[in-house]
Amino acid sequence: MQVVPNQLVELHLEGPGGPQVYRTRVEDVYDDIVVVGAPLEQGAVVPIRIGTELRIEFKLRGPGQEGRFSNRAIVEKRFRTTIPLLQMRLLGQWEKTQERMFVRVPVHLDAVVVPLTEGGEELPAEPGLIRNLSGGGFLLRSTRAFELDEEMRISFRVGTEQIMAKAYVARFVPTDEGHDFGCGFLEIAENMRKAVIRFVFRRQIELAEITREDIT
Repeated sequence: MQVVPNQLVELHLEGPGGPQVYRTRVEDVYDDIVVVGAPLEQGAVVPIRIGTELRIEFKLRGPGQEGRFSNRAIVEKRFRTTIPLLQMRLLGQWEKTQERMFVRVPVHLDAVVVPLTEGGEELPAEPGLIRNLSGGGFLLRSTRAFELDEEMRISFRVGTEQIMAKAYVARFVPTDEGHDFGCGFLEIAENMRKAVIRFVFRRQIELAEITREDIT
């Protein structure tokens, strides 16, 4: 198992405010060395120090090798080229990891969506509608023609809780009018994720009660 150039990967590391996830692409691979584009946030290079240990993950969707794979790595070099780069050395073997599964329920929640450029810069905010929700992501309806893997910041309310998170478009979901966007959370504070999970649990109970009433 090996990553290849242009493969989209996630870098998972501990930041001052807790766990951080940055998405970037592989530029070169040889032996146990992986060179990736330095992650950007709001147009600036994310300062990842030499010697930082992190987890690198990628997902395959092809037949026979579908799944998520991860490895530990250490940042060995930084290159300030036209495209800033990070050189990392893998510390082990690629392992297939179990994707965390979340219960998903239908909802109708207004949201504010801020699309992000590849450099992490914020574009003008626009309205969106969340059509289903789980602790791992949501189904978004938007007038914007999002691209696969495009990132965004999103905010919405679940009950009295305000949720703010960073997410990306994982898949297109066909509809009669075109398609909605299946999105996964990239960065969400754990207390906010727990608030979403509690909301989903309550929503499950509500839907079960409605179903029982319809039967009786």
